[in-house]
Amino acid sequence: MNLKSLHIKLCLLIFVSVLFYNCNKPGCTDINAINYNSNANENDGSCEYPSNDITINLKIFHYFNNALFSLDSIYKDDFQNNIQFSRASFYMGQPTYKNQSESIIHSSSKYSLIDPSFDNYDFDTISVSSIENIAFLIGVDSVNNHLDPAIYQSNNPLSYQSPSMHWQMGIMPESWSYLFIVLEGNVDIDNNGIFGSGESFVFHIGGDGFTARTDNIPLDLSQLQNSHYEIQLDVNWANFIDSINLATEISTHTFDNIPLASKIADNAKNIISSH
Repeated sequence: MNLKSLHIKLCLLIFVSVLFYNCNKPGCTDINAINYNSNANENDGSCEYPSNDITINLKIFHYFNNALFSLDSIYKDDFQNNIQFSRASFYMGQPTYKNQSESIIHSSSKYSLIDPSFDNYDFDTISVSSIENIAFLIGVDSVNNHLDPAIYQSNNPLSYQSPSMHWQMGIMPESWSYLFIVLEGNVDIDNNGIFGSGESFVFHIGGDGFTARTDNIPLDLSQLQNSHYEIQLDVNWANFIDSINLATEISTHTFDNIPLASKIADNAKNIISSH
C-alpha cells in the first residue's frame, strides 16, 4: 500500500467517525418523560418520569362537642360535671383506602399521634388515585403493638414518646403495648366549683382488642394540588367519654377496669368525622 492510498483511507476513517459522532446524539427520546431531549436520537436510558405518588396530609380541627378543644379549658361531661383535661392524645393510623364500591384498594401501616396542640400531620404516600373514602384504626394494630419502639426513628410516631405512650411490662414483646388513648385531667366531683385534691381522672387504654375502626370518610382527589392532598378532619374529644360519668368512673389502666376501658375504646370509633 502506497503512502497516497494510506492517506486517503485515513481521511475516510476520520470523516466517517466525525459523521457518526455528529449523527448519534444520546439522551432521553421518550416524549412522555420529564427530561425528554428533542435533539437526542439515541435513548441512553436516562429518561425520568413524573411520580404517580400522592402525598396525604391531615388537617385536624379539635372540638369538644361544639366548642374548640384545648388543654386546661373547662368543659362538662354528659352528667354536667365540670372537667378539665391536662393530657390528651391517641394513635390513629393503619388507613384503608376504598373505591366507590367500598372495596379496599390500598392500605398502609402509617400512624399519627394525635394531640390537641397540633393541627397538621404528614401522614401517608399512596400511588392510587381511584379512591373514594378512607377509614382509620384508633389504636395500634396487633403486629406493630408488640414491636420495640426503639426500632423507629425519633420522628416516627411509634418511637418512644415523652410522656410515654408505651407499656413495656416484662422482657417478652407479647406483654408490651402502646397506649392507644390517654386522657387525664380534673373533675369537680363534689360540684363546688373547685378542682380539689383527689378530684382527677386517668384513662390509659391499650392492649390488643381495645382498638376501634372509624366509619368511612369521603375523599375528593379532584382537589389534588401538585400531587398533595389534604384530608380535613374533625376530632370530637367529647365522644371518648360519651355516657361516662367522670364523677364516679375516674380511672382505668385498661386491665384494672376492663368495663370502663371497653366503653372508651368503643366510643373511639365515633371521634373522627369529615370537616
